[in-house]
Amino acid sequence: MTAPARAPTRARKRPRFPVERYLRPLRGRKAALIYTHDNPDPDSLAAALGLARLFEHELEIPVTIAHGGIVGRAQNRALVDVLGIKLVFTEKLDPSRFDLIALVDTQPETGNNSLPPGHRVDVVIDHHPPRNDSRRAPWCDVRPDLGATSTIILQYLQARGIAVDTGLATAFFFALRTETRDLGRESSDQERSAYLTLVPLVDHALLYRITHPKVPRAHFAALDRALRSAEVYRTIVAVNLGKLDYPDLVAEIADLLLSFESAKSVFCAGVYGGSAYLSLRSEPPRRRAGAIMRSIVGELGAAGGHGTMAGARLFGKYRSRRALDVVFEGLVARLHAEVNEELSPPQPLLPPHRRPPRPAP
Repeated sequence: MTAPARAPTRARKRPRFPVERYLRPLRGRKAALIYTHDNPDPDSLAAALGLARLFEHELEIPVTIAHGGIVGRAQNRALVDVLGIKLVFTEKLDPSRFDLIALVDTQPETGNNSLPPGHRVDVVIDHHPPRNDSRRAPWCDVRPDLGATSTIILQYLQARGIAVDTGLATAFFFALRTETRDLGRESSDQERSAYLTLVPLVDHALLYRITHPKVPRAHFAALDRALRSAEVYRTIVAVNLGKLDYPDLVAEIADLLLSFESAKSVFCAGVYGGSAYLSLRSEPPRRRAGAIMRSIVGELGAAGGHGTMAGARLFGKYRSRRALDVVFEGLVARLHAEVNEELSPPQPLLPPHRRPPRPAP
């Protein structure tokens, strides 16, 4: 006798975040400082811009958006320039002059933001796995089940009835597209709802300028160097890029190489400003990128991430590719162990470069 089919279970809906309850204790503050993570990406930038809008509207106070590192990737620079996002380097700020401190798309003591260690923080909003230090913030909204921090901030604005103008809608939309790869990577129903909400509000001419920026010759030289340095270990592609023009290049190359036909994981490293940066990308069957990165880096640096994306910065000084080589080899071996793949001799992604002979005169 066939057992009766079970009725499908409905996923529990998360209760709506009580924005007003958390805003109430902040009324009367004089100035807000919002930290993105260092070398901010579109999700961190858009989330900071949206939270600034919330604070300006609800608390009627001036808001400063700050970041460490640089805005390096061409699309990220275009987002800032085209939408006129005002950013301040953290080196130029004294956080003690602000009585409201917020972190977006990052958390305290993770090593990827410029909030001084142990400093007071009032607001933490993120979509990465929660850290214990985040609990010291009275306003702590960390939702690892979501694909983007911008989704959370959009929900705040909707809850308070704050209009989302064209510029902010374009920033949110671009953030959702890049963070979830057009809703194909780690997106939830909430991202899909946000996406549909934003489509009619977006300025698509501005979006095109952000998505397709002009880039200098050095960009293509870096891509060529990356492709010719990449090594394939069965399902893992690894590349030590050496000196970087900007830290985010490791993530950019990792995203690019994940489209290689046999790649299930891509591991990139490079050196910028004396620091070594790492990026890991994984296909959905290996949805443990954050945990894997934290495991292989261990005490060597600060690492974080989630299902298919992770990043890290190593402790100590690294001035060249050679200085990173030995450490990188060890990390690649650890990565193989984490994904239960035997370490085999690598093959170059591209054949050695040979210049064609010059035609006879």
